[in-house]
Amino acid sequence: MDGSKTLLSAAFLVCAVTSLVVAGSPCTAAPSQAGLIALTRGEGRAQEIVVYDLETRTEKCITGNDVWDGLPILSPSGRLLAFVRAVPDRDTLKEPDFVLHEADEIIVVDPRSGEVICSGKSGHTEPYEFGCCAEYWPDIPPLAGVTNLCWTQDETRILFEAPCSVTSDLILRMDVPSGELHILCLGNDLCSIGQDRFLIWRHEYNENGGYNSYYVIDALGNFLSSP
Repeated sequence: MDGSKTLLSAAFLVCAVTSLVVAGSPCTAAPSQAGLIALTRGEGRAQEIVVYDLETRTEKCITGNDVWDGLPILSPSGRLLAFVRAVPDRDTLKEPDFVLHEADEIIVVDPRSGEVICSGKSGHTEPYEFGCCAEYWPDIPPLAGVTNLCWTQDETRILFEAPCSVTSDLILRMDVPSGELHILCLGNDLCSIGQDRFLIWRHEYNENGGYNSYYVIDALGNFLSSP
């Protein structure tokens, strides 16, 4: 009877971890090569990053839940972990607005110790038109609404997406460990398709109206193919 309970408990633990990962961060549902899974835990905007070790069946809280931390993604080897931290712009607003007025940072840490390796934020590059087109959103911080983090295979670059206009986002790159940010191109729904190639689409126009075109880019923003 005790053995059956032990097996049932182990099965329940695996199912619970899988449910948390899928709900909190679908990009990290699969374990890394190091046997780690990164996920978010919390409610509303009080989110923290948790790393679960499949071998030891232990977890480590990488961050607290005093601000919003989310979108964790382990590097291919599991040696590094990147996530997004969103902090309300309290200098501009009397009350925090957790939708459009967050100033985002991309933070890279050691997933086992929690030691910060580097961070990327708007201060790491020239003030931009990137991620903050005053024509549409005049009060949004320079780097806001970051999504779709993608590591390169050598773990020296992270590509990501940030809002730019009504129809187009910007694809940017953060270098590791310098934290420097670089604007690559316009694009939406960034995703990795392997071998340091990334798929995006762009809303374009011709004499018949608007349409979406798909492109493949490399880690430097070079266009490798188009429809």
